[in-house]
Amino acid sequence: MPPGANKQIFALRYIFNIFRTYLLFHFRYPWVKYNGFIRVMKQTSFARRNIVLGNNVQFGPYCNVAVDTTIGNNVLIAGRVCFLAGNDHQTECPERLIWDSPRGEERPIVVEDDVWIGNGVNILGGVTIGCGSVIAAGAVVTKNVPPCEVWGGVPAKKIRDRFKSEEEKERHLLYVKRMS
Repeated sequence: MPPGANKQIFALRYIFNIFRTYLLFHFRYPWVKYNGFIRVMKQTSFARRNIVLGNNVQFGPYCNVAVDTTIGNNVLIAGRVCFLAGNDHQTECPERLIWDSPRGEERPIVVEDDVWIGNGVNILGGVTIGCGSVIAAGAVVTKNVPPCEVWGGVPAKKIRDRFKSEEEKERHLLYVKRMS
């Protein structure tokens, strides 16, 4: 509970969210599997794919999950984040309109535990975002992100390590593993 929050209001909002999540994933998106507390803000959509969500996962408003996706525990996803197939229409087919081109192989996305994804990020299929990583707002993630790194840009690349030393990184990864 946030410091200074009203306990009764916090409890009511928590219970309401559990009820809303139940309705959302049992009636509107029954193909989505979830394991624990999930918070989904307005206008977030889930395509009919294999989607698995861990515990303590939050989606901001207007997110779109359009590819097979597995999301770990304790993951924060800001608004307008898109999980995309990344290998959609083939563009290298001579004498064939893009409209009529075959689709490529769909590759799943994996988001490991303790990840924060900023506003407006696009994540392409086949990508794994490592445990403890942070993706800066507006990034386009086209390749795997190693654990405990901060990535941003178009296409996304490493900005810096999340921790000052390898020892801090290893301590954090052990902590996350114990908490999951």
